[in-house]
Amino acid sequence: MSTAVFAQQLQTPRMWLRCPLPGEGMALYQAVSSTLDLLRQWPDSLPWAQQAQSPDISEDYCQTCYASWVMGLRWPLLMWDTDSGRLVGSIGFHRLDHDNQVWELGYWCSREFQGQGRTSEAVKVLTAHVRQHWPHVCMLCRIDGRNTASVSVAIKAGFHLTQQETLLSDSGADFQVHHYVLGR
Repeated sequence: MSTAVFAQQLQTPRMWLRCPLPGEGMALYQAVSSTLDLLRQWPDSLPWAQQAQSPDISEDYCQTCYASWVMGLRWPLLMWDTDSGRLVGSIGFHRLDHDNQVWELGYWCSREFQGQGRTSEAVKVLTAHVRQHWPHVCMLCRIDGRNTASVSVAIKAGFHLTQQETLLSDSGADFQVHHYVLGR
């Protein structure tokens, strides 16, 4: 695997995309807390948001993500605003199927930065980096069909709808998961 693919840091026009580092848990906790009601709208896409949140949990996440990045198991990145230094959100590949060359991408944006095109900017830079350094990878976004903001981000980045599946939520209601793909 090319070390260039798993860059610790990438730059967009307005942000740094950087692997979570030990000690960044409080910043992550604050960004998640300010946006938690919005993240909880998607329990099947963001199951972690349904759990209790705390600075310690966020710090554990940062430390675990850093270790996973070092071992090449996942490629998590936090999005940091270059002007203010504030945490914008998170983006990254949380499932890497190296055998089939399919990487699953996820993202979320803090309430403070929503509606500014930040997530689209991050997705475009990250996916361009992957295509440059790992051209045979197929990138996949699995998105709840009701989450129009996430669908819009995927489409703006060049992802194409390839599949829809009906799943049963924990509450017993049916919902559609759309598979958006970029590459191959």
